[in-house]
Amino acid sequence: MKPADFERFLEQSGKSLQPGRSDSDKVKTLISWCRENGIEEVILRLSSEENGGWSRNYALDFTTERVIVSRKSFLTKFADLGFVAGLAPYPYLLTTKNMDPARIRKQANLNPEELILSENFERAILYSDIDELSLRKGWETTVANMMGRAIVSNFLTITASAGGSGKTYRFTLPVNKNGPYGSIRFWLSVALPMRVIEK
Repeated sequence: MKPADFERFLEQSGKSLQPGRSDSDKVKTLISWCRENGIEEVILRLSSEENGGWSRNYALDFTTERVIVSRKSFLTKFADLGFVAGLAPYPYLLTTKNMDPARIRKQANLNPEELILSENFERAILYSDIDELSLRKGWETTVANMMGRAIVSNFLTITASAGGSGKTYRFTLPVNKNGPYGSIRFWLSVALPMRVIEK
C-alpha cells in the first residue's frame, strides 16, 4: 500500500474510523477496503525461531490474501531491528490518534510483492488453501525464577491442502518477540478470514 492509497482509504472510510470504534473494527475496515480495491496489504507480522535463534528463523507476514513465510537473514536472527512483530505500519496507524502516513519509515513498510521477490522468500500459503490454523500455548516452555513463572514460546500450526497434498507447517513463536498468547490470538482472529483454533 502506498501513502496515497492509505489517504484514499481514510477519505472513503471516515465514518468507520470514528473515535468510538474499536481498534479491531478499524483494522477490519482496512482489510475489507483493500480486498474491495484489489490491494494486498500486510496486516500482521509474527516472528518464528527455533533453538533460541540458532536454528530455523522466519518472519510470518499475514496479508489480506495469504501468509508469506520468509527466512530471516543471518543478522536479523540475532539483532531484529525495527519492525519485528505485531501489526504492520498502516494497520498500526489506525490504532493511534495521529493517522498520518508520513510517520511510516520507508524501510518499515512491507510490500507483499517485494517479500515474494526477496532472496529470503520461503513460501506463500493462500488462505483459501488453509484447512486449519491452530495456536497453542507453550506450557512446556515455562520457566520459573524468583520473579515468578513465564511461558517462553507459543506454537502456530498451519495445515494446508494446496494442490491436493496435505502439508503441515509448524512455527515456534517466542513471547519476547511476539508478545503474550492473548494478543497473538486476538490479532490473528482480526487479520484472518478463518477461525483460529486454540489447542
